[in-house]
Amino acid sequence: MDTWERIERTGFYPRVVARALARALAGDEPLASVCQVDAAFDRGSVFRHLTVAVLTERSLIHVHVDELDGGGAGLASSVHPIGRIGAVSTMEVLDDPEADGSVSELTIAIDLGGQRRTEVEPAQCDDPECPADHGYTASSFPDDLTLRVSAAADGPDLLAEAERFVDELRRVMGGARA
Repeated sequence: MDTWERIERTGFYPRVVARALARALAGDEPLASVCQVDAAFDRGSVFRHLTVAVLTERSLIHVHVDELDGGGAGLASSVHPIGRIGAVSTMEVLDDPEADGSVSELTIAIDLGGQRRTEVEPAQCDDPECPADHGYTASSFPDDLTLRVSAAADGPDLLAEAERFVDELRRVMGGARA
């Protein structure tokens, strides 16, 4: 399925998403894409959000739309040159690896290098009775673009699109690094 048809089929503000994507593409043609609507739970409410990742020969485009209270929407888009992508990693789930080896779920993590996320928490010691203040510990992580697609939840066609997206991304990244 082509990128524009997939965006239209989601039914999640397709005109707004298509306009943002067209602007970000700046005339380039999509090679592969993943377009996924998901739900999030916040303050006792359910909110939809849409993630679109589109690959061209020169860049990876990320468009994200969040449903807001009161019927509004927040839209963010970013363009990442292929040569500046840090890494791509995947996690595949195979229901029956001995029989056919087909993937039933795929998680894609892409280090876009644009931001980092830091988690800070109180430091602990092994003594549960210790009254001392041990300060804090922190971990810093790349703020990856992470997509999880499963045949059961998203359908086999979207899973196939995600697999093609990874294959194309690795191909263009190889060319960018050569």
